[in-house]
Amino acid sequence: MNKKIIFIIILTITALVLVYLYSFGPLAKMRLNYSINQQSAKPTAEKLNLNNQQVPFNTYHNKDTKENYYSIKTPDDWQIGQPSVPGSYNFIASNIIARTETMDVSDNTTLELYVLSQEEPRLKKETSGYKKMDYQKVSINSSQAYQLIYQMTENGKSNTIVKTYITGADKAGVITVTVPQDQFITEQQIFTVFINSFQWEK
Repeated sequence: MNKKIIFIIILTITALVLVYLYSFGPLAKMRLNYSINQQSAKPTAEKLNLNNQQVPFNTYHNKDTKENYYSIKTPDDWQIGQPSVPGSYNFIASNIIARTETMDVSDNTTLELYVLSQEEPRLKKETSGYKKMDYQKVSINSSQAYQLIYQMTENGKSNTIVKTYITGADKAGVITVTVPQDQFITEQQIFTVFINSFQWEK
């Protein structure tokens, strides 16, 4: 085997190793962090009027993915976690786990049809003890949206999940709120403010 062929084989193996490391290995996190706009994780503080009280909130402006900028407001005691993909947020409160993200929807369908024909069947398949509670068309800051509410059971605990799909020019916005079933009514006002605060930005 001549030196040229050996060099090409070594180069190919090196390239495959690097592709693996950047896709699945320790370098994947570095690649992900690089693509997340650090400004997206720096909120601005403001106060919202709830029940005639001024409640402190944080407003996050997500600028990770071009043409899909958006803002979302959370109570200032909600903790923000490491985003799993650009364009997403993970939040944790005492009784609430919340996530915002963007989602591709095929051009040959509508968001509502996609939710009913693709998303809901997927959730039924992947969710333990799936039980649909409600589905409705809503408006979130002048954007059409579709809200699916269902229950799931995991490790003997029942949770209620509110999943809201918001139409956008390029991608759809998706907000997922998970609350213990027995805390749903108690926490409803605060997570409704969170969901309704979603706003597409230019």
